[in-house]
Amino acid sequence: MRRIKILFFNLFLLFLFACAPVYTINHSAPVNPVSLPADEAAHYWAQEEWWYYTGHLKAEDGREFGYEVTFFKRLTNEDNVPEIFIPIPAYWFKNVAMLGHFAVTDLQNNKFKAEEINDFVFNSSRADEKKYDLMIDTWTAREENGKHILHAEMDGYTIDLELEALKPAAFHEHDGIVNKGANRANYYYSFTNMKTSGTLTVDGQPLKVEGKSWTDHEYGTIKLAPSQSGWDWFSVRLDNNCELMIYLIRNDENGIIDAGFGTFVLPDGKAIRITKDDIDIKSPDYWYSEHTEAKYPASWDITVKPLNLSLAVKPVFEAQELHLKPLPYWEGSVRISGTYNNMPVQGRGYVELVGYSKKYPLSFLKDE
Repeated sequence: MRRIKILFFNLFLLFLFACAPVYTINHSAPVNPVSLPADEAAHYWAQEEWWYYTGHLKAEDGREFGYEVTFFKRLTNEDNVPEIFIPIPAYWFKNVAMLGHFAVTDLQNNKFKAEEINDFVFNSSRADEKKYDLMIDTWTAREENGKHILHAEMDGYTIDLELEALKPAAFHEHDGIVNKGANRANYYYSFTNMKTSGTLTVDGQPLKVEGKSWTDHEYGTIKLAPSQSGWDWFSVRLDNNCELMIYLIRNDENGIIDAGFGTFVLPDGKAIRITKDDIDIKSPDYWYSEHTEAKYPASWDITVKPLNLSLAVKPVFEAQELHLKPLPYWEGSVRISGTYNNMPVQGRGYVELVGYSKKYPLSFLKDE
């Protein structure tokens, strides 16, 4: 009897060891600056990590498209599977979870389509920690000879693109360490101007395309404080070869911006830091989503006082919401006009709006 108890105890210990998390999450505040190209690869100490592509493409027949492709990676050490009887640690089943989003905006036809892919059940995935190489099923992103190679597909659309950075990476805030308020910070840098070419296949018809793209990479502990409700993100590419990024974290209950920062990139690649107090944004128009019961801003008047920059930002059309569960958000192509140093400018960009849905609040993203 004693031997049987010892055997079961050893088997229990073996089970616990086998089910232990493979990786150790580091929640401490970032200290070391971003270092490229090493930090383009995956980080297996970071609880959350994403690589984000948005851009504008022009086909050989003159049609124009916006696109978004995103790869998300999460260490599941502190997550539970949906509770049935008792909480079950997610890492018992998968130490690393990955998912991706792909969306296309057809500017000529005012059509928007989005799809999600994940590795939760059947699909395989990869996020290499030694080089930039991502994969979820057939979707891929990798670095090859200094260029990013991107592939994603959904019903009706497939992209195969090659992206080349025309400027060095912009390290936001302090060498890529960004303050998200409430003693929270993570790493964030962007390639703001990437020459893009390749093929966009629309309903089986391959179209050669050229354009410009923007690439973001964030990693670390990325959680909202209990008082924070979501964020607004702006990427602006102007026709004078300057780019602007603005990131604002909202507290909708008090109607304030809880944290914010920005970066303005000059034609020579020099990045100028922008503080929350430098930025003034007003939204005179709104759009309501019946899918998610969200009331989104639908135009923005942006002033960055120290830069003498004033911009009017408007969506190419309003219905560009990814109504995905449990995290719906609006991410869409926008047109831009305004002045910089009293000279007229125009441009293209993308805006992301997260946390506006009444139907799907962001409680699972909050550090309670």
